Amino acid sequence: MLKTLLNLSIFYLCGALIYPCTTILIGKGLTADKSIIHAHNEDMGNLTVGRLWRVNDFSSENDSTWVPYVTIQNTGKKLAYWASGNTKQINKDELNQTMLPYDNILVGMNESGLTMSCNWMYSKEESLENMGIRRYAIRQLILERAATAREAVELISSFIDTYGQADWSGLTYVLADPNEGWIVETTTHNWVAKKLKDHEIIAVANRYTIGEEFDLSSKNLIQNAIEKGWYKPKDGPFNFKLAYGDSEFMSEQYDSEREVRVETLLEEKFGKIKPEDLMTILRDRFHNSDGYTPPTSFEPDRITCRSKNAKRPICTNLCQSSFVAHLRPNLPREFGPVFWYTMATPAYGPYFPLYPFGSKIVTSFTLDDSDEQNTTAWWVYRHLQQKVDISNAETIKSIRNQTESVTSAFISEQELWENKVQKQIANGNFKRANQLLNLFSNRSARKSLHHSKTILKRIN
Repeated sequence: MLKTLLNLSIFYLCGALIYPCTTILIGKGLTADKSIIHAHNEDMGNLTVGRLWRVNDFSSENDSTWVPYVTIQNTGKKLAYWASGNTKQINKDELNQTMLPYDNILVGMNESGLTMSCNWMYSKEESLENMGIRRYAIRQLILERAATAREAVELISSFIDTYGQADWSGLTYVLADPNEGWIVETTTHNWVAKKLKDHEIIAVANRYTIGEEFDLSSKNLIQNAIEKGWYKPKDGPFNFKLAYGDSEFMSEQYDSEREVRVETLLEEKFGKIKPEDLMTILRDRFHNSDGYTPPTSFEPDRITCRSKNAKRPICTNLCQSSFVAHLRPNLPREFGPVFWYTMATPAYGPYFPLYPFGSKIVTSFTLDDSDEQNTTAWWVYRHLQQKVDISNAETIKSIRNQTESVTSAFISEQELWENKVQKQIANGNFKRANQLLNLFSNRSARKSLHHSKTILKRIN
């Protein structure tokens, strides 16, 4: 019994340390072009190595597939997708110390323009060790099977209702397509889902956000809370985050300051928010305020920030990847959604565009290299972050400005390339449209990587 409690305590601590992501959803009524914007920093810490890859083809398969830790029925044709996440070296996996199937995707966008990210949460429910379906598998299955955000909600809910969610008791899935945005906040056996309103900003740190208002939920959500003693009807309306959220993690500045910071940076931009505004937020360290937090030598995880009484900015040295998805409903599906992406911290790596209809990316971004070498794109961006973070303030500011200028150049080129693509689609030449999207994405990715290599060489 003591050994079990000790193992759970270690697992719990590790979760507190390494999964502090930040996600933002912007309703179409607040953006300059009436699009939905989905932005995310994937903060996996310094223990995992990242990569970007595209899945286009699927080999023939059986009627069912084993995904940790259940066997599920296959549904036929799968969707192609872009994915970013851990390399196959992830021996540091929390429970298994091995690499499992369906076990490395963290964020992505599929060929239908559905985007997906996930944030670590803390619920009162007990976790299922080696039972149920793992969050990594759910993420991959979302990209493979869901054409819309609503379909993804239904997929997540069906998996949790049927199998339970394995190995950790709290997660928020954030989902968006050009027409809708949703968040699904989950425990081991329960879930609630809320649709993004047109004039709403949802900022997700690492505490539940859904209270009394939600659109869908698991069948026994309220009854289970009553039976557990987490909710008493006489106390008023049911509130999910109060009933199911672990109180230790529901009221810390570690989370609230990030959420408030998003609102503060956007409050004067309502009705004219652009992807560039979200990129600025994902790079933010409380810039131009009394709370500015320079890059540090420690990882600003929850436990460390508690012990040091340190502020937790949105942009940190924890970041494995960052994206801003610009989901435009009035353009063809092939290129209307744009997944602006960069590796490691967004502070120094220029964002470059990926499209649903694209199918290739520069090889060095996809290579699976767990060794700390400059042989893959990811290591270039990570080493750049490590070097710049310990530079003086003037150098940091200069490199940030240069990085933003490179991204701005890509955004300036975007319309020209997309006009070419649209003409090809209008003429039914989808092969050429695909080639053009690949060309724009790959040219931009190479320039982003070249920029990063050049700065890294200069400051080494």
